Amino acid sequence: MRMRVPGRFEMKRKRRVKMTKPKFHFTFWRVVAALILIAGAVATFQRFVYGLGFATNLSDDFPWGIWIGFDVISGVGLAAGGFTITAIVYIFNLKKYHCIVKPTVLTAFMGYLLVGTALLWDLGKYYDIWHALVYGNHRSAMFELAVCVASYLGVLALEFSSIAFGKFKWLRKPVKILKKGYILLVILGVLISTLHQSSLGTLYVIVPQKLHPLWYSRLLPIYFFFTSIGAGLSMTVVESYLSWRGMGHEAPLPILANLVRGMVVIQLTFFVAMFEGLMAGHKLGYLVDGSFISMMWWLEMALWVFIPTIIAFRKKWMMTRFGVFAAGFSGVLGFLMNRLNVSMTAFQWSAKVKYVPSWQEVAVSASFVVVSFIIFAYAVKYFDLFEEDSHESLEDSAVKAV
Repeated sequence: MRMRVPGRFEMKRKRRVKMTKPKFHFTFWRVVAALILIAGAVATFQRFVYGLGFATNLSDDFPWGIWIGFDVISGVGLAAGGFTITAIVYIFNLKKYHCIVKPTVLTAFMGYLLVGTALLWDLGKYYDIWHALVYGNHRSAMFELAVCVASYLGVLALEFSSIAFGKFKWLRKPVKILKKGYILLVILGVLISTLHQSSLGTLYVIVPQKLHPLWYSRLLPIYFFFTSIGAGLSMTVVESYLSWRGMGHEAPLPILANLVRGMVVIQLTFFVAMFEGLMAGHKLGYLVDGSFISMMWWLEMALWVFIPTIIAFRKKWMMTRFGVFAAGFSGVLGFLMNRLNVSMTAFQWSAKVKYVPSWQEVAVSASFVVVSFIIFAYAVKYFDLFEEDSHESLEDSAVKAV
């Protein structure tokens, strides 16, 4: 009896079915993420059903906590890699950094989207969030922040659309139009980012009597904008390393090492300017008084300036991915420390209150971090952000537009 041999089409069909079969494995980090999301869901229910007073440790004396300091102020700064990297590639014409444009724009878009969403948890009347754009005081720094963040979110949406949606046939015509005007989107994004990154510092310039002298300076708007560039570079390094470890997408090591060196130059410049301001204001005594606030300042500088600088000057460390990641991760932690110190530690000094975030506040903030990882992973999977398109590249389109 003769055995029937399956045809080539049948073999391909079987192979295709086998390849597309969904697989899900429980891992340690997935279990941790699930627990965080469950805690965040419970905290969200309590916040929106029972109110801020039940779910947070905020008060009239200390109304801004971790949801503002971490979710909003820190989140906006860490998303600065979007305008930084696109400016490097399309304005300064350093095309060798083009390989990291797509994931960086995604990170920025995702960051601003989560920042806008996180505001709903912190606002008492969250359903009136649109009032800031319609009834705002035109001389207010808060109004400028609301308008610029909303505008830049729209710019990032267009930038990401021109990058990610070219694979869909029915979207190729509008995407082609966006690509031709991409350089204009980049310039607009840089201008808007300059405004609202510095305006975050303006929020604290207007309260000199409430901010601790170690962090208060009339140059805070400049400091906030300048350091956001360094934060964007360091976040790009961290994101690239995690993409390599988790999804196998490998960014060139020399590119990431150059980003670390740029971050270190920015942080050293900031440190010199800030330390000179402390000397001119006769504030150096606060650094050695042994208080909790002085220790927080030194921890911030160690993570933000000293550790990345030491790593950057060690050639052997900078030739390894982990060494570059360690410098970038330390820069991210230092940036977070700075923004939390300005928005929380420095304010506790004047308010004479001790603020410790409730578990609900921590759970919600951690949930936003987990959600950002999940969105990034799925976007990388379905939009091929680490692969060059077979169609016309963005850089060619930008050159033609000029």
